Amino acid sequence: MKVDIIETDYAFIESYLSGHSSMGADIWGAHDDGGGYYIFRVLAPNANEVFIKGDFTSWENIKMTKNFKYGYFFTKLKAKVGDYYKYVINHEGNFVEKADPFAKAMDKEGDFASIITDDTYDFNDYDFIKNRDKNFDKPLNIYEIHIGSWLRYGNSVNFLDIVDKLVAYVKEMNYTHVEIMPITEYPYYPSWGYQSSGFFATSSRFGSPVDLKKFVDILHQNGIGVILDMVAVHFASDYFGLNHFDGTGMYESIYPDLKYSEWGSNNFDYSKGHVRSFMKSAFSYWIENFHFDGIRIDAVSYMIHYNGNKYRGVHYDNINFIKDLNETIHKAHPDVMLIAEDSSDYPLVTGKVEDGGLGFDYKWDLGWMNDTLRYFKTDSINRIDHQGKINFSMFYFYNERFILPLSHDEVVHLKGAMINKMSGSYEEKFKQLKLLYTYQMTHPGKKLNFMGNEIATFDEWNENASINWDILKFPVHDDFHRFIKDLNKLYKDEKAFFVKDYEGEGFTWKVVDDNINSVFAYERRAGDDRFLVVLNMTNTYKNAYHIYYDEDLEFVEVIDSLSESYGGSRWEKRNIRIEKGNNLVVELWEYEALVLRVRKYES
Repeated sequence: MKVDIIETDYAFIESYLSGHSSMGADIWGAHDDGGGYYIFRVLAPNANEVFIKGDFTSWENIKMTKNFKYGYFFTKLKAKVGDYYKYVINHEGNFVEKADPFAKAMDKEGDFASIITDDTYDFNDYDFIKNRDKNFDKPLNIYEIHIGSWLRYGNSVNFLDIVDKLVAYVKEMNYTHVEIMPITEYPYYPSWGYQSSGFFATSSRFGSPVDLKKFVDILHQNGIGVILDMVAVHFASDYFGLNHFDGTGMYESIYPDLKYSEWGSNNFDYSKGHVRSFMKSAFSYWIENFHFDGIRIDAVSYMIHYNGNKYRGVHYDNINFIKDLNETIHKAHPDVMLIAEDSSDYPLVTGKVEDGGLGFDYKWDLGWMNDTLRYFKTDSINRIDHQGKINFSMFYFYNERFILPLSHDEVVHLKGAMINKMSGSYEEKFKQLKLLYTYQMTHPGKKLNFMGNEIATFDEWNENASINWDILKFPVHDDFHRFIKDLNKLYKDEKAFFVKDYEGEGFTWKVVDDNINSVFAYERRAGDDRFLVVLNMTNTYKNAYHIYYDEDLEFVEVIDSLSESYGGSRWEKRNIRIEKGNNLVVELWEYEALVLRVRKYES
């Protein structure tokens, strides 16, 4: 949409300043006005002067005109696609060079000039977009990746370098969606994008806006959804970014105890209308222009409470903004998912705003993740005292719509790779990791796993190096990889594992309190489809383990973690019939995960 503010219509500006706009990308920044001219607009209400300089000015300062009523500066200059430019902000005699907050592209790491872009692209994903939804009753198995290190041959990776291999791999492994870690421009590569300086700019490290659009389009054409990871709580403190943008705390609080985050970045101040519009515009821009199917919002607990500290109280400016943001996106894009990475116990995060909730579609279940990993780190003999780490999740599960995440956060900063979190010997670690993933994939809730988890890599994630795919040459890793592929397929194909995720009828405990044996068993259901999951969480053999039933039933094995197909010694698939009045009796080997299809039959 072309917005002509220079001459006539200020309604867009008023809406933006009052916090009611999501079209900031159409108002601010550099816009083609035809005939080789561009209009530049920048909001800087407390600046005395703003200059623009760039390739089109021979890097000489050109003074911009100020609209004093609304506090923005503008000019019209002859320029072209590919030209670099910067703003120079003068506040009380202090001149600071700034990047355009609405630039669609910026210079590479080490500089910060904004770039005039032509991001025109014709998508070919109509069928995918037409049929997408929030997946509440559909399989949602997310493969989280970092663009720069999923598959890396040199010093840099373009979106299009990896897209064909990524598509083939995701389809082979039966994932439904890819989640990409932040790709909004950021100054410091080891921050992984979580301290952004360009909320509308595609990171130059990974390609152009058109490259990213083509990346999403190709995934969509292959039936794969794409989720973008974004940060809304804070921004990078680098001088050329939003920090002290007009010479004052324009985007951040003027109070030091509210301004700074624990990471040294600046917290957004959502009590200000233009800040609310800025972030709503950023979300809308990525969804509308890049066709993302969902946005995962990082560190929501740090928005809910002041700097994430529950004892400082609820940050109601942020709460009101979150509700406003979610309502705005849901109204414009009812088929797009909004996902909260939230470690707080704040209620109704996925509740409707009209019912007092925050309005997210999903929330990461970080409690499940922490409890589960602590359990598997505990050695077998002591798990008798930690059964609550496993069964507690179902006490609160239906309070929210949860995603079960095993994300990048768990395999960095000396936390160890997933397999190194397992207790026991080398062989036992692989058995237990299969046990863990069977538990994750059959537990109610949607799923997320970080790249490398599926091959049982022993390496912590390193943003500067590719995943070590060479380990698949070793049979034990190849067997594990094949197991994950089949487990993902079971989840994706069988509606009992996803249709009733958030309804009580979809899950029933069969064994929940056998602390002595550390065995858990539960059924997943959807209509007449039933599956029994049995997890032997210890290294002890059970010759004849009884699970209560009182029906005429047939149990048919569909997957066993110790099958010879996955490097184990189980050669025959089980098919067991029981009559009403008899328990199911199964033999359980050490650290065995077993999934059985349950069918009724006439005796």
